[in-house]
Amino acid sequence: MQEKWNQFVYYLCEDKKSNVDEPKYHNRIEAQLELLGWMKFKNEICHKLNVPIGNGRHIQPDILVQKDGKNQFVIEVKCPGHTQIAKDCDQLVSYMRQLKLKAGIYIGEHIEIFYDQPDSENAISILKIPLELDNKRGTKFVELFSKDRFSKESIVQFCEARIKEMQHEESLNKIKEHLIGDAQKQITDGMKMFLLEKYGNTFTENDIVGMLASLKFSATPLDNQQTINDHIPIPIVPQKQVSKTINSKHKHDSTLYSINGSKPLNKRRFVHQLVKLYVEQHPKTSFAKLEEVFPATLQGSYGVIRSIDYIRKKGYEGSRYLMKDDELLRSSDGIVFAVCSQWGKANITKYIDLAKKLGYTITTPVETPTQKGSIENKTIECFLTRNANAKGYFNLIDQSLTVLKGSQINPGYLAKVNPKTKEKREVQIAEFAKRKGDLLVVTKDVVFKTPSGASQFCVGGSSNGWRDWRDINNNELDIYRNKKE
Repeated sequence: MQEKWNQFVYYLCEDKKSNVDEPKYHNRIEAQLELLGWMKFKNEICHKLNVPIGNGRHIQPDILVQKDGKNQFVIEVKCPGHTQIAKDCDQLVSYMRQLKLKAGIYIGEHIEIFYDQPDSENAISILKIPLELDNKRGTKFVELFSKDRFSKESIVQFCEARIKEMQHEESLNKIKEHLIGDAQKQITDGMKMFLLEKYGNTFTENDIVGMLASLKFSATPLDNQQTINDHIPIPIVPQKQVSKTINSKHKHDSTLYSINGSKPLNKRRFVHQLVKLYVEQHPKTSFAKLEEVFPATLQGSYGVIRSIDYIRKKGYEGSRYLMKDDELLRSSDGIVFAVCSQWGKANITKYIDLAKKLGYTITTPVETPTQKGSIENKTIECFLTRNANAKGYFNLIDQSLTVLKGSQINPGYLAKVNPKTKEKREVQIAEFAKRKGDLLVVTKDVVFKTPSGASQFCVGGSSNGWRDWRDINNNELDIYRNKKE
């Protein structure tokens, strides 16, 4: 496979060096596809084919690969000297969706594979491959898209597996970022437990805590290593420049839902909370009965609830269901199960109808930016969980966060802080805070555009405000975030 990849990419590399124009590069790519077994004379490599898509409209993808007259995958071509922009990806994804294809390829200054995941609003960049010889990812490209090995099923399997790998690596990276951002506390806490276990018979806990307090710990990424997810492709932003038909179909709906007047929740949290409430109110209900109460057809192929055994058998851990320890539920007959997280405008309506039939009152406290109502309907009371004793209000409509007067913020800085961040914070402190002994106290309410901006002001360094700010029930503000569901 490595040799075949080298054959495929060799002339593309040469074209990049000489910066050929797009038409010549386009012809070169079609010629190289024949190395993978696809034949132009059999009409398998279709050059700017005029494809009707209904209502008298047509599209003309750069390259459409077919087999036995059926579309297999589409390629968007840009010249090798081009720098990819969002519009290029939007165009490719538009072709994929209008041709009902799960896989698409961008070939320009690099090669990139995109996957249109079911029940997801955004297509995802699965694999990005530089134009170079002996690239290991290139062998995977050849394996997937050679005619003798190609199948839509194998593409889907690879992409789903790749998504899990990306999610796993992203989780590790968050741990790494958290350690770097707050190394002193993280390392001190870990060392305390280790030292107590090893020397607890000789020294008291106060001895060990005092000794650790005399040390300064920091965590710094190695200069010669990438961060864990440097190579992870980033999900494509929502379609903005495709046709109005595609835009309206995939437009994000950020409606929040309240159960019996409770705090507003996004779709996945609303569904989970309702199932949880029902289980608590009907403690003698078996899992089989719960499946009748919440039938799978309400959601679709993934169902509303599934047992852990089922989820593991299907390999869906972490990607389709709410699987954290505090999210799992248990039926009266001892079956542990999870609630599906895949909800959108298409299936949430039926779930709301069921909720009302079960006797729950469902409202949408935040419907439009101009809605008038009480502060409870617009803001969430919250507090900061690290390096400060700060309180605030999160605005559900514009997603801003107000740090309240009287909040005590970090009088210093985290071990590693960007100089520009420090300079900006010094200006903010001069305007909005005052030192009182060892404390730094906010003197008036301060509005920040994002929770992260507010938390960075409070903690004195890098901070993910969606995670570090919590509501009064200790939920991360991320559950109120206007994002893809």
